[in-house]
Amino acid sequence: MANDIIEQLRKRFGKRQSFSRQELYAFYTEFNPDLKETTFRWIIYNLKKKQIISSISKGLFTLAFKPVFKPNIEKATKIIYLSIEKQFPMLKFCVWTTQIVSEFMLHVLAKHITILQMEREALEPVYDFLKTKKIGDIFIQPKEKEIERYIYESDNAIVLLPLVTKSPLQKIDEVQTTTLEKLIVDLFSDKKLFAAFQGSELIHIINTAYNRYAIDFTTLVHYANRRRKDVDLKNFLKDKTDIPKNILND
Repeated sequence: MANDIIEQLRKRFGKRQSFSRQELYAFYTEFNPDLKETTFRWIIYNLKKKQIISSISKGLFTLAFKPVFKPNIEKATKIIYLSIEKQFPMLKFCVWTTQIVSEFMLHVLAKHITILQMEREALEPVYDFLKTKKIGDIFIQPKEKEIERYIYESDNAIVLLPLVTKSPLQKIDEVQTTTLEKLIVDLFSDKKLFAAFQGSELIHIINTAYNRYAIDFTTLVHYANRRRKDVDLKNFLKDKTDIPKNILND
């Protein structure tokens, strides 16, 4: 019976980009009119676990399962991360490089920068520590002139930035790094640092990412809100990208 219901579920919603929690509940009450909320929550959990449905925003699901974005962690990036972790074991921080954006781009950049984001009070100590390691050109919250003159001219630029609290992160190969939701918000928000990723390039990046990977838009908007960019970003996504508008209306 369970397999029959799943098959009916796919027939009912398979051709749609998304469907609501209320629609899913109504579907299951056709088979169990006395369905309790606790049982329904377990059904949703089980459908997600089996990768039959996935969340795309608050109360909105899709049957079109897509993989989670797992950026490649290069050896040099891992060495930097582990050395900082060893020196500052209690520090919350993450690392990623602009190289991971390449798979979404029309015009791939020749040079890339490493982004280290951490608690604000740790910026100076980590800067001093990395200087002793002589592993690259280190910049703390660079100004526009530094960005234009030095960062993208460097073969090994490392940029230190404050980490926004409750940033959506993931751990890959022992390294705490960005999620796709965080990456999109950061590229949109830091227009000067990521000038090469703006305009039509950013539209292409987001559209490609949306078509290729799962994006939790509730997580994305919450993080954008913490950066005070949620309204601007939602308007940008609605007006410029191929993302269905109903996904962004929660």
